[in-house]
Amino acid sequence: MPKLYALHQALFSFGGDAWIEDDAGNRAFEVDGKTFAIGRTLDLLDPHGTLIYTLHQRVLSFRSTFDVTRDGAAVATVQKALLAFFGDRFAIALADGGALEASGDFLDHEFVVTRDGATVVEASRSWFSMHDTYGVKVADDFDEPLALAIVIAIEQLERQEDRRAAPLSPLP
Repeated sequence: MPKLYALHQALFSFGGDAWIEDDAGNRAFEVDGKTFAIGRTLDLLDPHGTLIYTLHQRVLSFRSTFDVTRDGAAVATVQKALLAFFGDRFAIALADGGALEASGDFLDHEFVVTRDGATVVEASRSWFSMHDTYGVKVADDFDEPLALAIVIAIEQLERQEDRRAAPLSPLP
């Protein structure tokens, strides 16, 4: 049976420190933002504080990119797809040679991640009544922490792009 997690948008504040809850409301993972790191760096930890994955945004890159590593070894690379004719898409290259694709409405947290056409991760705001929370459903045969790391990387890249595209507010 697929596993459901609750991500709170407060997770993506400046520091990035927050808990991710499972569908029973238990603290399942912690996200620890590294405020003073070069580039954006986030650690995904289990409830006991053990590091599972590190997400690091490349500073000098042609496209905005997040690398997901485990014990210093590359696991996945998340990038906005170069050619997206119908809305935004993200390409996720896995270190084992596999590939995933994310598509949907990222700003409204309504998107899917697919592998060979099959959905492995689904994100939706409609699953929760709280405005600042959205759900992430992970397929049985997919690494749950990796799924959450990918969703967090996509969220970070979308928020960064949204900030760049927003016009400056007029001074009072």
